[in-house]
Amino acid sequence: MKGQIRNVVTSFLLTAFAGIGLTALAQDPACCPKPVACAQPVCAQPVCTQPVCAQPVCAQPACPQLTTCVSGCPDPCMDNCALVKRIEKSADKFKKYFDRSLKHSCLGCEKDEYMDNVKAFEKATDRLKKDYGKECDTSGQVQEVLRLAECISAYIDPCTLCPEAVAEWSSLRSDLESLAAQNCTTACFQQPISLQPPQPVCVQQTCQTCPAPVVQTSCCH
Repeated sequence: MKGQIRNVVTSFLLTAFAGIGLTALAQDPACCPKPVACAQPVCAQPVCTQPVCAQPVCAQPACPQLTTCVSGCPDPCMDNCALVKRIEKSADKFKKYFDRSLKHSCLGCEKDEYMDNVKAFEKATDRLKKDYGKECDTSGQVQEVLRLAECISAYIDPCTLCPEAVAEWSSLRSDLESLAAQNCTTACFQQPISLQPPQPVCVQQTCQTCPAPVVQTSCCH
């Protein structure tokens, strides 16, 4: 009987000591596992890259002071289709005003050559407008429009053309520069030349100086 009581007491003491040990272990911060911090996700900020336009090399003409070359980079916010339509519409107006100016000028046969170049430019803008935005490459047509524009830029003589033609060309030239920039190419324009017919030069008569008379001297003997 005493042995059973001793075993019960011993079992009770062991259970009590085990409970105390577990309680101390739970209260010991060194043995308590640390809570794992939740790593906040890092949101990578998107980097907006601007389109880089390779600057074309403008071939220097024989007389660099007579030609101006303009180049730039494309504007991603520009409506290219609206730009092409505006160029085509301005080309039609410019052709009308240019033709009206030549009819009231004193030019001779050379006016036909000027008008033919302007018509070729206007037709090139028509073709560009027709094909632009389709599933085809229009870079060649853009180059043709800019090349013809460079040719007729020499005809913008304010002394011969009406004010409407000069103003329309100014607006057209600005859009052509934008067209060149949107296609990463260069727009070149010549300095205007005078379309006035040359004035006849009056040949001034030159006064010829007569030689002084030779005095004959007689010999005395």
